[in-house]
Amino acid sequence: MTDRELDRLADEYLTALDAGDDPTIERIWEAAASDPQLEAMLEDLHSEIVADDKLQAERIAKPILADAVRAHLPSAEIVEPSTGPVTVGDVARELLRHPPAGLPADAHALNETLQRAADALPVDLGLSKLVAWAESRFGTAPSAYWKAFQQAALKLERRRASAEEYQLAARRGPKPEGPK
Repeated sequence: MTDRELDRLADEYLTALDAGDDPTIERIWEAAASDPQLEAMLEDLHSEIVADDKLQAERIAKPILADAVRAHLPSAEIVEPSTGPVTVGDVARELLRHPPAGLPADAHALNETLQRAADALPVDLGLSKLVAWAESRFGTAPSAYWKAFQQAALKLERRRASAEEYQLAARRGPKPEGPK
C-alpha cells in the first residue's frame, strides 16, 4: 500500500471516528487484518488518539479537582510542578497551609489578600529589603509576619530548586539487550 493510500485511509478513519460511522471503521480494520502496514498505521493512529484523549481529560479534570480540594480542604496542599519564580501568592498560600503561631488578626487578613498577588519575589530575600519591597506594594504588617513570610519564601525557593535538580538527576535506565 502506498503512502498516499495510507494517508487517504487515515483521513477516512478519522472522519468516520468523528462521525461515529461504525461500518466504515469496521471496513478499514477488516482491510488492516490482511495488510500489516495498514494495521501498524491504524494502531499508531489509535495510540495517538487515546493519548490525546487522556491529555484532554486531564486538562479538564485537573482544575475541577483542584477547585474541589481548595473548597473542601482549604489547608490542603495541591502539589504541582512549579515553573517560573516564586510569587507573593505562592508564599501566602504556603503560610495559609502552615501558619506560624502567634500572628495577629491583621497579619492573617493581609495574608488573605496576598494569596491573589502574582508579583514575583525579589531576587534578594534579605529581610529588610523584603519588608521594604512588600510594604511599599501591599501595606504594613507586623515584623513577625514578614519574618514568617521570608522563611516560607526561602522554603519554597529550596523546594523548587530541589525539584528542578531532581528532574536533571541521572536515573537507571532499562538494561540494554545483549547481542543475539
